[in-house]
Amino acid sequence: MMDKKTEIRNIMLSNIIFCFAIAVCTYQGVVRSYNSTMLALSYRYGFTSRSLLGSIYHLLNDILPINMMDYSVVLVFAVIVTACFYALLFYFMYFALKRCQEEYFKPLVFILFLLNVVTVATFTSSYNFFRVDLFMMAVAIISAIVMIKDKAVWMMLPISCIGVMFHQGFVFMYFNIALVLLICRFFDGDKKAKIKYGVVFALTFAICSGLFLWFELFSRTNGAAIINDVLADARAVSLDGHYHSTLLQHEVLGVDLAEDEWEWHKMNIMQMGFFVVLSLPWIWIAIDFFKGIFKGVNSRADKIKYFFVAAGALTMLPDYLLKIDYGRWVMSTIAYYAIVIVSLVAMGDLFICKRLLETYEKYKSKSWSLLLFVYPIMFIPFNDVDIDGFMQQLSAWLNGIVGFFSF
Repeated sequence: MMDKKTEIRNIMLSNIIFCFAIAVCTYQGVVRSYNSTMLALSYRYGFTSRSLLGSIYHLLNDILPINMMDYSVVLVFAVIVTACFYALLFYFMYFALKRCQEEYFKPLVFILFLLNVVTVATFTSSYNFFRVDLFMMAVAIISAIVMIKDKAVWMMLPISCIGVMFHQGFVFMYFNIALVLLICRFFDGDKKAKIKYGVVFALTFAICSGLFLWFELFSRTNGAAIINDVLADARAVSLDGHYHSTLLQHEVLGVDLAEDEWEWHKMNIMQMGFFVVLSLPWIWIAIDFFKGIFKGVNSRADKIKYFFVAAGALTMLPDYLLKIDYGRWVMSTIAYYAIVIVSLVAMGDLFICKRLLETYEKYKSKSWSLLLFVYPIMFIPFNDVDIDGFMQQLSAWLNGIVGFFSF
């Protein structure tokens, strides 16, 4: 029988090899205009939304002896950054496995492996390669590691603020991971710990919410004065100079694009309906998992704690109702449940551990259990307005036959 260290090493090696194969298959060697144009936004023009990544890039351009305001350099930079993100993702897996008791290895490996496969495929594919979502998810993973270690918890405030500075959508998409883990620590702690986690939660929530409101309502005040400079940078860092004009209209000039998105919303509604139907096996298992939790806990505090765990993804609801990038929303929803459950196992939440093992044992004996592993691969990589390639083709086919998209 292998010792724990050897088993973790073999698991990690298998995971890395498989994910590398996925990355090779999905990588297309291009940073699309939306993602490259984001580098043109910078704090040199004021404390404006989505400008942290561009500010970092401009800073590197100032201190490094190469001209980074060139698309060929952007592509190399994107590859390096993405590789670093995957290293963080794999470290999270290694770190969680080291903290996990061996009896819970199999279900934990299953969740981690699916998280890695979905994440690698999504952020290597052309739609989301070097997208700012990668940085938001990196911030969420770092915050999860901080919460698992339970040291320097005050770091949750600056870490979360960095997430909002990358993109204010972090508040809805990935901030829930930090908040829910803080809530779990609060309910598990003694009186002194409750004060600590309560204060960190309140400050983090309040300041990040304030940042969100600033970026959404007050940061776009000098767009007309800076637009020409931003356009020049956008042309320099984009393939053949083809920047993403819609992004700059919204972020620099403050143009409201909601009125132009209704056709996309109709497509989202149709695709999401089919996606939910096709995802019913996994949805059923998730419901069964949480149903068992609420049946098994007795204390009021535990019921409240696990309610927040189960409902944490509802922070995504405004995006689902008001925005159109459903591929991104689905990705962040899956990431929420995977990262939070893995984190709770690594934090030693025995009830989550036991319930996870019970669910794994219950469904692995089914004749169709292998399909649970293969089935999600059909949907990856997640894209943007289209959830994924499968939904895109299905909706186009059905729309051509019965005109679903014309309602």
